[in-house]
Amino acid sequence: MTSALEPYSRHFLNCCVYAPRYKVGWLTGAPLAGKTRLARALAAEHGWHYLDYTLDTGYFDMLITTISTYSPDDLIRDLWQWCRACPAAVLICDHLDALLATWSGAQRRVFVARLSQAQDLPCGVMIVTHLLTCRDFTFLRSEVQQTCIHLQE
Repeated sequence: MTSALEPYSRHFLNCCVYAPRYKVGWLTGAPLAGKTRLARALAAEHGWHYLDYTLDTGYFDMLITTISTYSPDDLIRDLWQWCRACPAAVLICDHLDALLATWSGAQRRVFVARLSQAQDLPCGVMIVTHLLTCRDFTFLRSEVQQTCIHLQE
């Protein structure tokens, strides 16, 4: 493992694999901050499954007729299904911003709260987004706030 990758590996292993209850980690940062590159490197290093929500078929493209009514609960339900089908210890979901951008701030907070506190996920989940920052987690318990890493530009 490269030394540059090691602190991120340790963080997301703790959040997504070794956590006793909530197995969700968040990687946030501005566009072009290196989130996707880091997520892909972590997937390659650990054998985690990388899902590009906008480019992989069967995900965002399936919402063409329902995106206006697709809710945070719908995405969490779908994430559970994707986790059940995931052969790896962690499912990395990148580019969810195409969907999150259609939601209000209140809907995003609902999504963050419900997913961050989802118990008994079939595998760990790492969400990669530029539409949220670690400040968006301040309304949650401190143990959940600590699951977020924000990359600087």
